[in-house]
Amino acid sequence: MPRRLLSYFAAVVAFVAMTGTVLAQQHTVETIEGPDVASYQHPYGAKINWHQVARSNADFAIVKATEGGWYRNPWFNADYNGARSAGLVRGSYHFAEPAYPIIDSARRQARFFVSHLGDVQTRSTLPPALDLETTGGLGRGALVTWAQTFLLQVRWLTGRTPLIYTYPSFWQSAIGDPAALARYPLWMAAYHGNQPDPSATLWQYTAGAHVDGIHGAVDMSRFLGASEVWDQLRDGTVATPWPAQAPGAPNHVYATSGDGQLAVGWLPGDTGSSAIARYRVTATPVDGTPAVTMSVGGTTTSATVPGLTNGTPYVVTVAASNGQGFGVDSDPIAAVTPLVPTQLTVGGPTETSYGDDARVAVRLVRPDRNTGLAGQPLTVESDVDDGSDAGWQPYQTVTTNDNGWVVLHPRALQHNMDLRFTFTGPQGWHAARTIVHVIVRNQITAQLSKARVHPGRLVTLTGRIGPAVGGIDVWTQTYYKGAWHDAGSKTTTAPDGTYSFSWTPTTRGTKLIRTVVSWFDGRARGFSATQKLIVK
Repeated sequence: MPRRLLSYFAAVVAFVAMTGTVLAQQHTVETIEGPDVASYQHPYGAKINWHQVARSNADFAIVKATEGGWYRNPWFNADYNGARSAGLVRGSYHFAEPAYPIIDSARRQARFFVSHLGDVQTRSTLPPALDLETTGGLGRGALVTWAQTFLLQVRWLTGRTPLIYTYPSFWQSAIGDPAALARYPLWMAAYHGNQPDPSATLWQYTAGAHVDGIHGAVDMSRFLGASEVWDQLRDGTVATPWPAQAPGAPNHVYATSGDGQLAVGWLPGDTGSSAIARYRVTATPVDGTPAVTMSVGGTTTSATVPGLTNGTPYVVTVAASNGQGFGVDSDPIAAVTPLVPTQLTVGGPTETSYGDDARVAVRLVRPDRNTGLAGQPLTVESDVDDGSDAGWQPYQTVTTNDNGWVVLHPRALQHNMDLRFTFTGPQGWHAARTIVHVIVRNQITAQLSKARVHPGRLVTLTGRIGPAVGGIDVWTQTYYKGAWHDAGSKTTTAPDGTYSFSWTPTTRGTKLIRTVVSWFDGRARGFSATQKLIVK
């Protein structure tokens, strides 16, 4: 088999051996590479000349066999057998379409794939490969379980430990659980100078290779590892170790608190030598009282542990079981405390004008039941934007009504202010806090000298701001195309807070006009009532 020599300065890379153990090996001093092909490489029925491919220094070829549970590559047999007859090591892959139900879907696609391969326990034959590039709408835990189920089924049907193909961002984000698939050699696509995952066994380094005998551009992959590992990978007559093993520890365990319960989630660990049958979730109280344990099926990656004591911290672990029994527990996460959930919600935006009263409504609820909590005390603090920088100051203590509401009426406001509501709750209840921003707008009035005028006649627009302060910017806006737009007219107020605009309209039509006073002295800008001018 032709192999091109590389530099003798071999890099050290990590790869997944057929046993599933990650070993440190020297990169071989020989390049072992080859294309992977599908029906795209047969434009208008063109055939691949596999003897030309072999003479171009390719060592292997991987052929798409199937997709989902419905598609078979019509060129599979010709390419799969043609590559071998030309002296190339041959391989096959299945393009996955993950779906629910997890077990039925994964096993059905695995059987469909294997049914088109023939005997793969032969020389010069790579293990079958799962091409996993789409989630099918499955979450991370379900997707990992789907992939494990497919790979285990292929292993059981063929006696070969299959490869898994993917690309870096999918491997890191959509899957994000390398330990769960570590027993399967990784074939990874990484282009444009990017490197594959350090554990990769095969590296698809380009999608634009040109190979004699193949029409158009084609994917090209390179083996990463030592020659003896390649010899094992390409020879289906060599048995792959698959000792009976219990599952590994689940990964990325987390828990969130509820009323007398914890919602727990995780990602699968290594399945061991067979599929995970169930998970055991254990919540152990830190006070030494007995732990609470529950079991869920092997295709789920979440559970709700009930019967816990509010206010007591619990440490959570998860373990998986297969035909060999339970494996080791996951690493314990930081203690999580069940609490009655509470939340403070604000009843709409709050704003008023200078010197006017405001209305502030806040409701204390249980979000898990969407019900108000009656008769509960709330402390309220205020922070007024009056330039004093006094910070939060005590305002008052209030009690929620029968529906969980409290309503405050801050009087004669002259500055923007914030009100901070806090619920501390009894033992075993979650604390809650919210801040309400009360916007106080500067007052401004406006009045047209005439509501109807002829073109060329003078119009004045006058008004006053409150508080009555001189030197404050006031400008006009006009309404069109569904929004207010600055009209370009600007002035400042006289010492008594008055202002005036004058102009001579030249075009006919109806105009909507208002005036705006700028922000000042801890208040928001204000808007006058809309004035309607008809020019005819």
